[in-house]
Amino acid sequence: MKPFVIHGLLRLGALGLISWCGTIAYAQQMSPTISEFNKKARGTVVARNVSDTPRLVSCSAQGFDVDEHGAAHPHAVDPALNVRISTGRFELGPNASRQISFDATPGLAPAWFLVTCRFVPVQRGAGLTVVMEISSIVIIYGNQLDPGDVDVSARRAGDMVEVEVENHGAGLARVDSGAILGHRKQAEVGTFILYPHQKRLVDADWKETIAPESVRIQIGKKRLETPVR
Repeated sequence: MKPFVIHGLLRLGALGLISWCGTIAYAQQMSPTISEFNKKARGTVVARNVSDTPRLVSCSAQGFDVDEHGAAHPHAVDPALNVRISTGRFELGPNASRQISFDATPGLAPAWFLVTCRFVPVQRGAGLTVVMEISSIVIIYGNQLDPGDVDVSARRAGDMVEVEVENHGAGLARVDSGAILGHRKQAEVGTFILYPHQKRLVDADWKETIAPESVRIQIGKKRLETPVR
């Protein structure tokens, strides 16, 4: 499920919101949460109905923008991105799963899109109907990102270190690792996708008594390091 990679859309009546959210949050699943390819994409995702009632499932491609915290915001897919999803609407029984194939050829790489599946109850009563949409992210890499296009800065804020990574170029890359460094101390920043012309903000816990000294990130074979202010 998503910190950025999967989003859920729950359409609930006001009276049912509190009682239903906890039980349906894991009733449907998509995996993997993210797939990565070079130049063009060809792969599969798996839709799972982890509930005791059947669901009608329909899957489609969506484009998306990413905010500075890594959250995906869906929109219509770019016409220059030719995406094919193998299946239309189908019924998924209780505790059943189905593999969905996709392929995509971008007009220009890098490119990215969502495979979004919508789960609707087969039998609808007179009251509350719950509809859920879950997405898997697909990334298509193009030319390698130039590390010279990336700026990194960091500042301490109480028990946190706030890291800002900004990509000024048209390339896309995965930040393979990151860490806050102090005297014999270290806190992991984690891995994430750095999109073209995009700023990414990441927080890391730092509860040590000594001050953090620098932040270091790794992009491919290139390591970038800067002092913590």
